[in-house]
Amino acid sequence: MGPAAQVRPIDATHVLEADHGHHLDTLFFWVFDSGTGTPPTAAEITEHFRERARFWAPMNRRFVSVPGHLDHAYWVADDRPVEDRVVHDRRTGLDWPALIRVLEHLAAAPLDVRTTAWRIDVFHGVRNVPGTTTPGTVVVLRGNHSLITGPILNPLSEALFGDGPESVHFPGLGPVVPRVNRALAAARGIARAPRATVHYLRTMRAALRDARAGAAQGSAPPASLTRTVLNAEPGDRRTLLLLRLGRVGSRPKGLTVTALALTAMSVALERYLTDVAGHCPPDLTAYVTIAFGAEAQAVGINSIDWADVALHPGVDSIRERAAAVQATLVERRNTASLRHLTDTNAIPSFLLPVELAAHRRRVDARPGPRMHTMLTSIRIGGADPWALAGRPMLFGTLCPPLTSEATVTHGLIGLGDDLTLTVLTSPEIIRDPGRYAAHLETAFEEVAAALRSGA
Repeated sequence: MGPAAQVRPIDATHVLEADHGHHLDTLFFWVFDSGTGTPPTAAEITEHFRERARFWAPMNRRFVSVPGHLDHAYWVADDRPVEDRVVHDRRTGLDWPALIRVLEHLAAAPLDVRTTAWRIDVFHGVRNVPGTTTPGTVVVLRGNHSLITGPILNPLSEALFGDGPESVHFPGLGPVVPRVNRALAAARGIARAPRATVHYLRTMRAALRDARAGAAQGSAPPASLTRTVLNAEPGDRRTLLLLRLGRVGSRPKGLTVTALALTAMSVALERYLTDVAGHCPPDLTAYVTIAFGAEAQAVGINSIDWADVALHPGVDSIRERAAAVQATLVERRNTASLRHLTDTNAIPSFLLPVELAAHRRRVDARPGPRMHTMLTSIRIGGADPWALAGRPMLFGTLCPPLTSEATVTHGLIGLGDDLTLTVLTSPEIIRDPGRYAAHLETAFEEVAAALRSGA
């Protein structure tokens, strides 16, 4: 029962935060096309996952806390059979809009990470799937954010659907223990508390000095933004939108797909906010996830940073707006640091819930929001095509969870060069989802065309 199997504080925060607000489970789903062949049966799919169980076995774990937060929680092995983890939905033959409604309910329903960190639901014979004329098979995975994050989508997809013989590496994933003696863990935590507290106080003093220096040099992000209709409590219901964007084609040298997507989001949000609220704020801003490399794996599973990227709605030229977005994105990525992640991991266990409560109070006291929307952009794909029981993958995507601050989340996934965009929000935030989806679709077409033509 060593410390290597303990949940890193940066990961545990997602469990403790969910205990006091919205759940933070990520929803992934993959769509498979049988073409003119026979769709896979439930037995074939279950056998597919059973044959690949050794590849995703490192993910089989649950969260076990220590009484009174006297020590950090542990990852404990969850060795339930495949049949308990893969659930075949009985509603065969749903059409695509009906499936989207089901996915909205799944996105709203939390998992109990103390029982299981993730589960799979399989939907058979889904009709009218975008991109195919025959019924498809949809595999949905919900996972707690302490274990399942956007950057893990690629290795997770490889583990579930790849055809390679090699073991799959999950970045930041430590070992598990078979069980936890919670009384002994609490005693060990008490013994370590004095030294851990001294170390944390020194870490926080250094971080505060650096933050003050950054603010004095003008490098700190704005403290708050203009409040909009997007900055409200999202409630418990969810709205899911999905756009199959295909291939965007050529774009100016140096302009990333992420910047292209942010530009399209900027155009769509500007038009939507103008429609429903009469204006769009000039400081429209998106938070964008930044994944670190191998050096971050010791931090934990959530070894990601967030960049606040100005969307520049006041710039009329799409090409100039895209260049401004790209410049902001590059600046934020260049200044991204593991510092605040490692600082969080230095916190003693008994102070973690105290600091999270203080963070919530600071957020509530802020005069304006930190963001208007959020984007996670990931490119996936293995050396060989991914498949489910021999049926090829058509596309895969993810829905980052909502919070009281991130109330409109976008997930852009590139399977190779083929792009799919999902939007997760709520009826309390986007009251006319059809209008926003139409603005997004038009904006992506206009931005891609403008960047291709040089307009």
